[in-house]
Amino acid sequence: MPVKKTSKITAGNKALRTIAVECAFETTKLNNRITAHRKRIMKRQGKMKARVASAHLILTIAYNILKTGEAYQELGPEYVQQKRHDKELKMKRFTGTKKGNMCP
Repeated sequence: MPVKKTSKITAGNKALRTIAVECAFETTKLNNRITAHRKRIMKRQGKMKARVASAHLILTIAYNILKTGEAYQELGPEYVQQKRHDKELKMKRFTGTKKGNMCP
């Protein structure tokens, strides 16, 4: 029987974590990539884990902005769905060409 791992975050800066989770919570009113990310995770893992995951996404975005110096460009709420759709089309094209070559 597998043992359930704790979902409590113990390491890290408490103030930064609190601010990041509050920012993630405030994005619920918006229609953007972070909200879509939170909703996707909330379906599978619940509200609190979704908030922490969205906070992690916000911190990752902030880190990349500071690292590269580039402005943030919102990808939109359909970003992941579009990416998945493009991947499926690519796989269909790939398997279609393979099948075309295999059959005489």
